Amino acid sequence: MGELKAFEHRAIGVKNPYNREALEAMLEATPARIATGRVGSRPPVDAWLSFRLDEASAKDAIWTRISDEFLTEHGVGLRASTICTDKHDYLGHPEKGGVLTKEAEEAILAHCTKGAQIQVFISEGLSSSAVMENLPDLLPALKHGFETAGLTFGTPFYVDNGRVRLLNDVSRVLQPDVAIMLIGERPGLVTQTSLSAYMAYKAKMTDTDGERNCISNIYRQGLNPMEAAAAIVEISKRMLDQKVSGVALKL
Repeated sequence: MGELKAFEHRAIGVKNPYNREALEAMLEATPARIATGRVGSRPPVDAWLSFRLDEASAKDAIWTRISDEFLTEHGVGLRASTICTDKHDYLGHPEKGGVLTKEAEEAILAHCTKGAQIQVFISEGLSSSAVMENLPDLLPALKHGFETAGLTFGTPFYVDNGRVRLLNDVSRVLQPDVAIMLIGERPGLVTQTSLSAYMAYKAKMTDTDGERNCISNIYRQGLNPMEAAAAIVEISKRMLDQKVSGVALKL
C-alpha cells in the first residue's frame, strides 16, 4: 500500500557510539525509541521529556472530543451517537460502540439517502487526533474519486463513540452497497494520528472481521490520505464488481 518512508532524522543520544553508521541506519528504519543514551541509570532529560510528551498526546487523542465546528467546516453536517453514555462507558463496554441509538437511526434516515452505492461515515474511535489530522484531505478526495468513477456517494455523517462493528448497524439502517467507516486507531508513543478505513459490501448484523476489509496506518508519515483515498476507491469498485468483501474479495 505504498513505499516504506524514511523517518525524520533524530539525534543519537549514545555517547561515543562504537558504530555510529549502524545506529543512524536503525534510526532511519524505525520510529521506535532507540539510541537515546543514558545518564547513569536514567534516560537523558530530553529523551524522558519526549516520552512524557508523546504519552500525554496519546491520552489526549483518546479523551478529546471533536468539535461541531470542525465537522461542519469539513462537510459533515450530522452528528449521531452509539448507545455508549460517555467515553468511560465506551472504553469499558466495547460492544456498545457497535449499536446506534434510536434517535441516531432516525436522524441518519432523515439526513441521508437510503441505498447509495457508497456510504462513508466517521467516528473518532480511539483517536480524535487521527480524524482531525486526516479528514480534511481524505474526505474530499474520496468524494471526488467516487463521483469520478460514476458511483453514488451518500451524505457523510459522524458517530460519537463508534467501534468497527458499527458498519453492520449503519448498513442495516441505510442499506448501502458499500459502507466505509473512517475511524481513529489506538494511539501510541510513535503516532497519535493514525486512521483506518474499514469497508464492507452489504454488511449484515452477523458479519465478523472476516467479511470486512481494512486500510490502516493512514497518516502523513504512513499511508498519506491522498494515496489512501485512491486505494479505498479501487477496493470499493472491486467489491461492487465481485459483490463480496472480506477474505473472499480478490485483490
